[in-house]
Amino acid sequence: MTPDEITRLAQQGESETVEFKATTGQRHEAAKTLSAMLNGQGGRVIFGIGPKGNIAGQQVGADTLTDITNACQEIHPSHPPSMERVPLPDCAGREVIVVTVPSGANRPYAHRGHHYMRSGAATVGMPDEVQLSMVLERAHGLSRWELEPSGCDLDVIDEDEVQRFRDDAINAGRAKFEPNASAVDVLRALNLLHSDGSPNRGAIALFGDVGVLGGTFPTLGCRLVAVDGTELAEEFRDDALFEANISASLRRAMAFCDEHLHHRVRISGDLHAEAGTEIPLAVMREALANAFGHRDYAIAGLIQVRIFTDRLEVHSPGQLHFGLKPADLYADHSSHPWNPNILGCLFRNGTVEQLGSGTVRMVRMCADAGLGRPAFTATRASVTCSVPRRGHWLAPGGAGVALSGLEASVLTALAGSPTTRRQLADDLEVSIAELRVALRQLRDLGLIRVEGHGRGAHWVLDNR
Repeated sequence: MTPDEITRLAQQGESETVEFKATTGQRHEAAKTLSAMLNGQGGRVIFGIGPKGNIAGQQVGADTLTDITNACQEIHPSHPPSMERVPLPDCAGREVIVVTVPSGANRPYAHRGHHYMRSGAATVGMPDEVQLSMVLERAHGLSRWELEPSGCDLDVIDEDEVQRFRDDAINAGRAKFEPNASAVDVLRALNLLHSDGSPNRGAIALFGDVGVLGGTFPTLGCRLVAVDGTELAEEFRDDALFEANISASLRRAMAFCDEHLHHRVRISGDLHAEAGTEIPLAVMREALANAFGHRDYAIAGLIQVRIFTDRLEVHSPGQLHFGLKPADLYADHSSHPWNPNILGCLFRNGTVEQLGSGTVRMVRMCADAGLGRPAFTATRASVTCSVPRRGHWLAPGGAGVALSGLEASVLTALAGSPTTRRQLADDLEVSIAELRVALRQLRDLGLIRVEGHGRGAHWVLDNR
């Protein structure tokens, strides 16, 4: 790092991934913070900067870095940090020490027997349920639900579904099956058979015949609801329980959305009519594929698809894993599928277009279609993807919001690209005073925020 970069970090202040320590005399507190950062997104502890961002540096002796290393040995599992010395110009040999850790691969990490996490710019104790979740994630690579034996024979596999998958995968160019490959050959190639040749749980989830299984796997299927309003308490226009494997459930859920969403028709340049649903099919398919591919099949419950007058909601049992937060889904993020085999199959047959970027693509496709921004929310029990219908916008929590015409126009403009207030006023042909009121209202709703200062300030959609 350069002194200029140190200055920039000091001006930005402490955050979830940055903490300042005046001297290495605080190295044991720093080690506690580093353990919390290992349990989260990773981060830096910078020695030589005061808590208010004043850069003073310190004299670095022969044992200074060794002292920091020894303090970090109180972190378990062991994870030595990287350290960098940054000389400060015109400071009589004083330096800043930057200690960096990534998001740890062996979470949860403990410091002196206690587990910590970052909450904003503070290091706080980690709740027991978060520790348990991290322990399960660590064990997940060795023992996954989808790889466990199902206790069933091959006669519970729907061979027609397997053959349909085989043909789709060949047409998508994502699998090298022979055109006449048997169901057993396909399952074996997909790692869906146990060592004794019986189907594993992943095979049952993808291709099991629920009629033959007789309730053995109650988490297979989906609940489909169309509501005549914006709340579940209002009248249902349609309500269906569909118990089937993932392959059949995905098709039925897509058909249900197609039945209950509006279809718009536009005339192309050659006067041909082009029809499509108000929410692009690719967005719906991505939302459903994420739900079926990432859900925790060890937890009771079904995928739920709810169509309201202002939004489409897809609920998936389970929680976000591997340190992901809803805000992370709006930006490029690493792919850590909870069910790698199942999701890999959805990629091979073309249901999933690209692994690891589905939510980012959804946001972009909605913007390209002139729709509002999707909302991703999560609890300990479920993950929800909400997609606004045409003419509606969603608050960060997923609920619909009532907007004026100007406010909707501002959001539509910002969905294209960030811009300044003056440019917005010119583009929308409104006064600065009118626009200021609209911007304030949208900011208070959590839909937009301002970045930069002075003439460089510009407004952006708030995807946090």
